[in-house]
Amino acid sequence: MVLNSKTLPGDNLMSNLTSLDGMIRAAWRLPMWSLVAKAVRLVRSPGKQDWIDQLQLPGPGSTRLDSLMQAARPGLVASAALMDITPPDPSGMYLAGFAAQRTCTGVLDPLYARTLFISDGETPLIIVALDLIGLSGCVVDKLRDCLTGKFQDSLLIVSTHNHQGPDTLGLWGKSLGGWLPYQTGVSVDYMNFLVDRIVACVEQALDAAQPARLHVAKGVFDSQARWIHNERDNLVDRDLRVIQFDDLQGRSIATLMQHACHPETLWKANRKMSADFCGECCGYVEKQIGGVGLYVNGALGAMLTAAIDRDSRVETRQTFMVDLGRALGRAAVRLVRRARQRPPADPEVNVAACEVRMPPQANYFYALMQSLGVVAGQEDNGEIVSQVSFYRVGPASITCLPGEPAPAVGLEILKRVPGNPKLLFGLANDELGYLVPPEFFHDDKYAYESSLSPGPLAAARIALAIEKLARLEQ
Repeated sequence: MVLNSKTLPGDNLMSNLTSLDGMIRAAWRLPMWSLVAKAVRLVRSPGKQDWIDQLQLPGPGSTRLDSLMQAARPGLVASAALMDITPPDPSGMYLAGFAAQRTCTGVLDPLYARTLFISDGETPLIIVALDLIGLSGCVVDKLRDCLTGKFQDSLLIVSTHNHQGPDTLGLWGKSLGGWLPYQTGVSVDYMNFLVDRIVACVEQALDAAQPARLHVAKGVFDSQARWIHNERDNLVDRDLRVIQFDDLQGRSIATLMQHACHPETLWKANRKMSADFCGECCGYVEKQIGGVGLYVNGALGAMLTAAIDRDSRVETRQTFMVDLGRALGRAAVRLVRRARQRPPADPEVNVAACEVRMPPQANYFYALMQSLGVVAGQEDNGEIVSQVSFYRVGPASITCLPGEPAPAVGLEILKRVPGNPKLLFGLANDELGYLVPPEFFHDDKYAYESSLSPGPLAAARIALAIEKLARLEQ
């Protein structure tokens, strides 16, 4: 199913010409970059491979999930696994987030892939949460081909948007003046290692499937804005939403948590790899109630971040990171214990997904970066191609968006879908950048976000697709 919406009015380019930074970012929305991208495609060597073409994947045809579902019986089963995805030799690797050419000097704490598998006997759902900046839809599609033939829409790979991990998108390698990347920051060796670890983590979870019970809960976290704030305005989604699975003896299998904040607590001066507060949160939950903890970010764009002074020292930031993660973990544990006092929820699982298309209107940066081989993306006839999905897990719903939704976008979409609680996953199966309302493109306050957005059409088309999926699921 392909969903499209009508074109919106163009952008007011002059709104961002108030500073050098604004001029540079507004320049990316000039149509001339589309022509430059086409020229680059013509002059590049026909035999030259982009990094995405150099990945050595395990190969299609894994039937473990398909075989498991063929033999499945009615009733909820669940399992979880985690696997270390820290680069074996991280020194000198390009770090994702902040400035280009920021290289790694060591490891503060490990990065993980955390997998949750659930099935009601008819429909499976696999959620893989990664302590990474994001994965492009191209990589996700290749992973799906490795893991299943029949249930590709049931595989969800989501990144926390961690700014202290390796560059897995390509934008933070060599650049001109810090603003024009010309060489990808992706390490093909690491991506091959990562793919192997993700596949192994999923298969480990599938092998551990067991009868389970479902619990759901939500509550407000950080109502006083001690830990998280919005640098642009006061709009913040402060709900902490939890889906928890335990076995028939009451032992925890997995706890899935969703909140919203950029994992950039350590800031750009830090050059050691870390899972940031997300890792601390999951680790705390795992120690307190057992099982595997998975943290996923929601409406973190434009611009939700840690409420700590920009000039704080790295040591101060490390303490804040640990405290924030543990505070989130404590809140999640309280919600889980409260939810377990109620009868288990209905275990039905439903999956709905569709393709979305959008022109890179008002931002041709994507087309140029793809033409240079810096990033891997999917396009067709000049349109950006991605996917949205909508899942039901008992009474809860999970709305999945392929980028970083601003609170204004995320909260509006949640109003239009059913479910209790309503989880919102950003950076799900793709990373297109900031998903912001069209009016942000006329506001100098959002010059940064609009320069790294697929355009003013994106949020509207994604919202329309989600609404239709929600109606289809019902």
